[in-house]
Amino acid sequence: MGIANYANCHCEESWHSSGRRSNLLLKRLLRFARNDSLELLVSLSLVFIFSFCVLPSAFCAQEKIVLTLDEAVVIALRDNRDILLDEEKLAQAKQKIEESKSAFLPELTLGGTAVDTRGLYRKDIVSYSFTAGLKQYVYKGKKSLNTLKESRHKREAQEAVLENTRSQTVLKAKEAFYTLLLAKDFSWLNNEIQENRQRYLDSLKERYLKGELPESEVKKAEYRLSEADSLSEAARNQQELAGELLKSILYIEQNSRLDIEGDFEYHPRELAVDAAILEALSQRQEIRQYEAQMNVDKAGIEIAKAANRPSIYGSFDYTSRSTTSLSFSPGKGWQDYNVVGWTMSWPIFDGWLTKAKVEQAISTLKQDEILKDKLKTGIVVEVKDAYLALKSAIARLAPTRMDIDVYQDNLKTIETKYQEGIVSELDLKDARLSLAVSDFNHKEALYDCLVSKARLDRATGTNKKEGAG
Repeated sequence: MGIANYANCHCEESWHSSGRRSNLLLKRLLRFARNDSLELLVSLSLVFIFSFCVLPSAFCAQEKIVLTLDEAVVIALRDNRDILLDEEKLAQAKQKIEESKSAFLPELTLGGTAVDTRGLYRKDIVSYSFTAGLKQYVYKGKKSLNTLKESRHKREAQEAVLENTRSQTVLKAKEAFYTLLLAKDFSWLNNEIQENRQRYLDSLKERYLKGELPESEVKKAEYRLSEADSLSEAARNQQELAGELLKSILYIEQNSRLDIEGDFEYHPRELAVDAAILEALSQRQEIRQYEAQMNVDKAGIEIAKAANRPSIYGSFDYTSRSTTSLSFSPGKGWQDYNVVGWTMSWPIFDGWLTKAKVEQAISTLKQDEILKDKLKTGIVVEVKDAYLALKSAIARLAPTRMDIDVYQDNLKTIETKYQEGIVSELDLKDARLSLAVSDFNHKEALYDCLVSKARLDRATGTNKKEGAG
């Protein structure tokens, strides 16, 4: 019975510590979607009540959706609304380029009129006219050229925004998947601990009835069982909430039955923080976005300067109109003529308006340069933080692996003693539960490694390759 008490205490301590860590991980992950998750849970409750009461056959016939990690990432990249929104913005930016190209093409206009003049002459006069005009700018102070450059750089910036959104979506999907996977194991472990507490209480009651234990020991066991019941319910709620969060990221219907399959597998790799920082500064989408935005600002400066430069265009106008002898016209009938010319305009003074716009554009460029430098500093800190978190998580793997070996040996010893009749069945189940707790602690360490690795990949910008696939 001493071994059983030892195992029970080990389960209790490990269970509480792992519970606190898992709760902390879930809170960290769910903080960005807390309000949305509450709304989703309310909506889910209403849908569940309606389906259960009104459409029981359809509800029962609904198939379960089982996803792997790779499938979850693919669905997130395909259906995530933020990605779809950025894709539409990219399509809009591409059309903006076509709009800018139109400034290099001529303008052709057609017009026609029919006029009925009454009371001015001896008889009413109906006249007709037809006009056609062609206009082509040959110089606009380089405004058209720089507008086209600006549109192309805006497209590059939007492409970087889209890649950044995909990278963030991959990270969110992985975090939610791993959290649900850990929550499932945590819920199962709590159920096992709850059953172990119940068996332990039944054993104490038998000994109490035999007069071997005081009633206080039974009361303590009853309290521990009630505590286990409460924490087991909390673990089930965490699992359900983690599932709802994953469905919201994947945009799966909230009344769908979702399950996942997979395991915690981490493959160590060589880590060098300096190399990771250099990779981040060359791969991060936000840096490419600011570089493109700075090019947009430079084009904007030239566009502002164009307001003080001359503009030159050529034009051809053709006119055909009908005339009568009663009107002041050279002759009677249709009169055709055309006008060809060149026009130049050069604003000399606009009240310093252009100067102010140029200064504003230069200030915008300087602001983006400052923001880019600030972003680089933040990226360095983000990479170091993710690197150290992964390094700490890796350091936990060996101790938890050794802890499993210890309790595996302990289980073998208990199984031998149980076959020899030295220990009870309760001692054997306690030893198995202790091994299960150790195994969960190792899975939690693997969870930390996988999540930290995903965050490091996001920090260095390397998971964009996965997102692009």
